Amino acid sequence: MKCINCFHVKTHVTNSRPHSKPSIWRRRTCPKCQTTFTTYERPSLDEQAILAHDGQTMPFNIGRLTISIARSFQHNLHAARYDSLRLAETIEATLLKSGTPLSADDIAAVTHATIKRYDPVAAVQYAAQHDLLTTARRPGRPSITYET
Repeated sequence: MKCINCFHVKTHVTNSRPHSKPSIWRRRTCPKCQTTFTTYERPSLDEQAILAHDGQTMPFNIGRLTISIARSFQHNLHAARYDSLRLAETIEATLLKSGTPLSADDIAAVTHATIKRYDPVAAVQYAAQHDLLTTARRPGRPSITYET
């Protein structure tokens, strides 16, 4: 790992321990400038390829997921600004547990289920943005049903 002070390419781990599942806490020291700093390391989906709707594969991007979640919180700007990243991290951890190859539909389904538990109004917004809603017309009035 690079030093955060002088950008030397190699640092030494002086202490390491499990932090919270599945994260690891490490104390690192740079041999060049003697700076000591702490890192929290956790697994991520950055290296995993996601199958898109058109059949192409693309890398997982937590930034895109965060923005997508923030758009669903149009009614609650505080949640859009401050809770979107934490929700995206929760969704990423859920997807890591599955251990199976992922598609964009899988990510959308897990995201919708997570947002639905957090804020039902935002879940409807997310479902509308990602075509997870279907309409079923009944005699007399339209109704909206969820696809799960």
